[in-house]
Amino acid sequence: MANGLRRVSACAFVVAMIGIAGCGSTSTTAAQSNLGRQSPSTAPSQLRGVIALGHSGLTGFKSVPQSSGDARQNSWATGTATEVDSVYQRLVALSPETAGHVANAARDGATADTLSDQARVALSQVPMPQLVVIQTIDNDIRCDGTDSAHVGVFGASVAKALDVITKASPKSAILLVSQPGRPATVAATVAKVPEAKAAFTGTGMCDFFDPAGMTNAQHIATVTALVMAYEAEQNRVCALVPQCSGDHGVFAGYVDDVNDLAQGDWNHLTAHGHARLAAAIWPTVARLLTLG
Repeated sequence: MANGLRRVSACAFVVAMIGIAGCGSTSTTAAQSNLGRQSPSTAPSQLRGVIALGHSGLTGFKSVPQSSGDARQNSWATGTATEVDSVYQRLVALSPETAGHVANAARDGATADTLSDQARVALSQVPMPQLVVIQTIDNDIRCDGTDSAHVGVFGASVAKALDVITKASPKSAILLVSQPGRPATVAATVAKVPEAKAAFTGTGMCDFFDPAGMTNAQHIATVTALVMAYEAEQNRVCALVPQCSGDHGVFAGYVDDVNDLAQGDWNHLTAHGHARLAAAIWPTVARLLTLG
């Protein structure tokens, strides 16, 4: 979960758990001024390009060593760094006319209720994208005993964003990805490095390890159930929209490599980690867009 579900203790599960969504926050104005678009685009006569909405799992946050900020060039969805070979870069390789038609409106620390505004910003840059990527959940998980009451609110926010997108660009394909990794695999990975393990240690209901350093199987099961509840709601809402598709568990099957976690943060991915996500999701994107 290099992008999320992992941050149970570091950010209280992102506040307690899924931080890649970002333990930081960015104002709307700042987000709009840092979309990560590569060049201006005019309203296309056909679907073209890709936009990304969500949290810091999409912004390349801390993916550059010793950097504490975003590195959108490393985003698995819209990045331009050669080593990442993002979804956007792969689309450009197949259709060169896609170049420049890209917008990343994701914001560090964003929750699902910001997706609609992000969509409006991104669509103002790329009005008719071929693909809309949404990576959310992380920061919506509260891990404080109130999640059962919040899941429906989360779903309503996602539904609102889908409505904004489909009304503006009815034929765009929308891909809602699952949470990268599962708590059990994250725990197994970070347990190998004391500093990383410490980021997931505590007494909270979603901490993977107790203060004595022992794995807390009950907490891991709790976190897993929470992630699955949000994913189920996300998939339910997506299924109501013909243009929307989930990733069928592709990201859920991602297994972290400790070397792909930003050191000192142990939550966000390095450029190589983003490259792994891009490679993992590409077959799904190709099928969704019926690419050759």
